[in-house]
Amino acid sequence: MNTLTSYQYPVRPAGEAELALITRYITDDVSAIRAFLDTYSKKSRHTTRSYEKECYRFLVWLRARRPPAPDLLPEVVTQDINDYLLFLENPRPFDHEYLLSQGWKHQPFRKPLSTESVKHTLTVLFRMFTAMRELRRTKVDPYCMFNPVKMAHEGMGKTAPDEEVEEALSEREWLAVQQAVESLPRESDRDLKHYHRARWITQLLYRAYLRREEAAMLTMGSFEPSPQGWDIKLVGKGGKKANIVATSKLMDELRIYRTSLGLSPLPAYKETLPAILAVTGKDKGITPQAIYLICKEIFKMAAALVKDEDDRAAQRLMLASPHWMRHTGVSHTMEAGVDPRYVQAQARHSSLKVTARYDHKRRQAWRNALEAASDKEEPLDQ
Repeated sequence: MNTLTSYQYPVRPAGEAELALITRYITDDVSAIRAFLDTYSKKSRHTTRSYEKECYRFLVWLRARRPPAPDLLPEVVTQDINDYLLFLENPRPFDHEYLLSQGWKHQPFRKPLSTESVKHTLTVLFRMFTAMRELRRTKVDPYCMFNPVKMAHEGMGKTAPDEEVEEALSEREWLAVQQAVESLPRESDRDLKHYHRARWITQLLYRAYLRREEAAMLTMGSFEPSPQGWDIKLVGKGGKKANIVATSKLMDELRIYRTSLGLSPLPAYKETLPAILAVTGKDKGITPQAIYLICKEIFKMAAALVKDEDDRAAQRLMLASPHWMRHTGVSHTMEAGVDPRYVQAQARHSSLKVTARYDHKRRQAWRNALEAASDKEEPLDQ
């Protein structure tokens, strides 16, 4: 049986020869998943990794429930999907030996999935099983006869277009993040490198509304001057190219970061140096996972700073991820009264309805109106 590795295509057990695909028919799960993923080979690296992860860890879960067989996916039914959704609410670790036998070095599920993550999982599996109905197992039979995810996928709730985004830091929480960065040690050269990199990452994600995958792919040459000011050229979600504004404050942060590295204050034309450098290694960039870990450590420090005065804020900071920085930057800009059309273009939202979800002024006005009405009530007689 083919084994599975995380974030890459499966490999076969040691000693088993790798055979060329000489038939147009699909006879095992791993080959079927590979055929499905090949249709996404032109997508961004983030998308392909995300799809690989969802497909292969579902197969790991399925193999743990069934007797060994190379073709378990054709036997999946709706109840299996319902069981999988229950598992995702409270995932239990797999036996270490079992994971090793599947080619996994770590647990594929480390914590319960958020609602949005479950929706993403269902979307990927729905597309996978839809594709497998088009693959041939025999001359007349598809690899999978039906799509067991169809009912769950159709039944999942969609976010209302006017539902506000809650994964954005308040002004106090954002201040705590900045204070956490400023509290980092700066005694040694290595300390200084860590401090300046952490400061640059948080400011870049917040002020440019970047996803961590986008930030990790940037080079210094992605920052380009124009007659109006500096821009950032990047490749965003779904491999879409974009040209967004680099504000004066963001460029000030870039100057500070570059100066700390002994570089000229501003990037040269087409400069290939990564926009975020590893602390060790010459001219080496960092991965999206490294950005995630750096941000999580900063959020943890920020939570400790506010815990005594605001326990709820501390809990939110412990839950925060790098993507919250993007949400925070968009929300704060909307609350500052910037034209939603400009925010939409900067955030690269598909529509103004999406951008409107980040505007919390309406709810605050709603609250203020009700509070004002309450203040006009006659006091009760004592």
